[in-house]
Amino acid sequence: MNNFEFFSLIYLMLNSCWEENKNETLGQFLSEMNPFLWKQEVSADPAYFEEFKTFMKDKSLGNDNGFQLAKDYLKTIDYFPNLEKYLDEYDQDGWNDAMQQLMNQPHKGDDK
Repeated sequence: MNNFEFFSLIYLMLNSCWEENKNETLGQFLSEMNPFLWKQEVSADPAYFEEFKTFMKDKSLGNDNGFQLAKDYLKTIDYFPNLEKYLDEYDQDGWNDAMQQLMNQPHKGDDK
């Protein structure tokens, strides 16, 4: 999984949480983070994906397919604090299932 796919997976997982609770702060963040708005591999506000790439420098997903790394990234978003709590709604199996679904269908960022 490349950085854009990983970024997209985080977005999809958070968006699923938003669908459940309609939290206004989470919705605002998702509108800035949205990786599907433009044709290019960027976020709705391009600064978010650029900052994500900087965060990912010299990091790898690890044995948990980036589940903890996603939480660590969300802790760096100062303007929208405590976003990592939304990923606590998932367990490792839920994360892995979502990753497999993303990777097994055509998607933006797919290198194939």
